[in-house]
Amino acid sequence: MRSRGYVIAIVLIVAIILTQAIATITGVVLATRQVDAAALDTYEYVGDLTAERVARYAESATDVVKGTAVQIGDDTDGTRESLAQAMYQRLEREPSVRGIYVGWATGEYLVVRRKDGGYEELLGGPDGTQQGVLRDGVFREIGDIEALVDYDPRTRPWYQVGAAHSSVAWTDPYIEYDTSNTLVSASQAARREGELLAVVGADLSLERLGRVLDDLPYGEGAEAFVLSPAGEVIAAPSTYLERLREVAAASGEVPTAADIGLTVTEPPTRPGTTEFTRAGSQILLDATFPAQERLDWTIHISAQESQLSAGLGGVGATLWWITAISLVLLAAAAVFAWRVRHPLRRLRERALTDPLTGLTNRSELMRRGGIVVAAAATRGDRVMVTTIDLDRFKQLNDNQGHDVGDRALIAVAFALRACVRDGDIVARLGGDEFVTVQVLRSRDAGRTVATRVRDEVERELHTRLSGAEDVGVTMGIAVATDGGTDLTALLKLADMALIRGKQTAKGRVYDAAAEDHPDSPAAPTDR
Repeated sequence: MRSRGYVIAIVLIVAIILTQAIATITGVVLATRQVDAAALDTYEYVGDLTAERVARYAESATDVVKGTAVQIGDDTDGTRESLAQAMYQRLEREPSVRGIYVGWATGEYLVVRRKDGGYEELLGGPDGTQQGVLRDGVFREIGDIEALVDYDPRTRPWYQVGAAHSSVAWTDPYIEYDTSNTLVSASQAARREGELLAVVGADLSLERLGRVLDDLPYGEGAEAFVLSPAGEVIAAPSTYLERLREVAAASGEVPTAADIGLTVTEPPTRPGTTEFTRAGSQILLDATFPAQERLDWTIHISAQESQLSAGLGGVGATLWWITAISLVLLAAAAVFAWRVRHPLRRLRERALTDPLTGLTNRSELMRRGGIVVAAAATRGDRVMVTTIDLDRFKQLNDNQGHDVGDRALIAVAFALRACVRDGDIVARLGGDEFVTVQVLRSRDAGRTVATRVRDEVERELHTRLSGAEDVGVTMGIAVATDGGTDLTALLKLADMALIRGKQTAKGRVYDAAAEDHPDSPAAPTDR
């Protein structure tokens, strides 16, 4: 009986141990898969975030191209000087754009691009007349430079792509005419009554885009690239910049991923798709842009597998430890999986706001603003969109320092928040450019509301910030009254009113519906 009882006890103990071991191993395996899936989800989210940042970066070039093309098509009496000034102002507002090109169907051209903290203006035509002007940071002429030799815009990729499409289109990467820089340009034709007048191109600052890639939360050792469908390198981390230039200078061709030693796979073919591939100890992520972005580029990110699932390499060895240790590992894995969620939440919050002012950023403006405009249209309410630009802000930065400039931007953000109602939107698009989306009450006049906001922002700057007395505020406004205008169209109208207005007088409010009648008639014009 004792022997039989002993055997039964042993069997029970073994059964308990085996059951516990199986349960522990199963639990650890499941937890491991969950943690691995969470790590890949994090990786995919970073890929989505990268695509979103790159798309918004590229969007600035399309906005510049559209605005310039509309100006050429509409302004029958415009001069080269006024066009160059407008191109400079657009570059000031869009630091991601490196240069703007205009090529007329006659072969004439006008180029305004950044150069060593200032700008260079190049113009010429088929008659052999070329001129190069060097300008400072506020577009004052400071000397002559070497002009482009034998340059015909009609032979350049940006012109050919723009002339062949009815809307904004992107070129494949190409080498700049007078350097070894790789360029990628948005372009659009300017037409009047169906006749091609000119083509406008704007190329991105790919060096600056490389710094954008540097700043994204990839983790130690991970790298991100933007590639063309043919595997050409559009943008890369800053550490690759010199290597890319050397390859381009030596071959005269756009460097490919293979030229810099990248392991790439066949990218996804469908828009808005993410695919993972393992290459040894690396996990590669290839993501395409959503169809609405109209970018056929690919985001390519590589990271070590150990970086995505740190701490799981020793799980196999710990499976044979006593159940208590295994349970501790299970708890640790659960805690790890839980903690992964918090950085994701912080990443999402940072992706929606401007880090300096805490205002809504461009992408969140387009999302929330679209909702506000659509809801107002459903109710029959009027919506006013304002674009706000600070006059002489660059001089404030230069003379007082960037700390004072940052405080000025924070003061503007504070004043704008105080001036709008709950439910309205205040956003900073970058630099000293702000936007508001406001639903007007039935008794509100759009220009009156905008003038009150402009005056309050200027008063806040002058009274609360020493040294900012010369900084002014210019606004462009567009009001939707019929419910048929979307946010993008309103932004463009307000922006055009702002640009054209600043060419007349700064420190005022300009209505897209009546640009020749500025508000604030006593406002100074020399800011």
